[in-house]
Amino acid sequence: MPSTLHLPRTRVAFAAFACLAGLLAGCSNANEASDSSTSSSASTSDSGSAGTADQKYDAWEAKFRSCLSEAGFELPKEAGQIDFGDRQDAYKVAEDACLKKIGKPPTADDGPKLTDQEVQSLNLERTKCLRDRGYKVDDPKPGTAMVVPEDVKQSDLDECFKP
Repeated sequence: MPSTLHLPRTRVAFAAFACLAGLLAGCSNANEASDSSTSSSASTSDSGSAGTADQKYDAWEAKFRSCLSEAGFELPKEAGQIDFGDRQDAYKVAEDACLKKIGKPPTADDGPKLTDQEVQSLNLERTKCLRDRGYKVDDPKPGTAMVVPEDVKQSDLDECFKP
């Protein structure tokens, strides 16, 4: 079964979307990640919790890609379906080992907590933004996660989910 990997460039304030981002590994050139993993690792270990959410995620992604590369799996630059064929089970084992080794990706949960009312208001604003761009999106019910259509362009996500 192919794994779907996405690299969302925006971090959202609600846990459901952040969990989705955390469950789906990022995609960028593995060679670039290998080259930059040393500097990224050094900067994050020196700074601890300093840095923006994007910087934290980029540093984590570099470590994750490096770990997978050491296990023999190079991830493509572009987001999408990845099928390692008969190596899919081995990939899953390597992915789980890397997540155990370096930890899960940083998420929006690492930031300030929003009240349920603030989350609902934010979800409704983002829903309206997506509708204004032509997507069919239902209003999320209070206390539930917003469902983002699969066909949303990254540029629209970036615009509608600005921090």
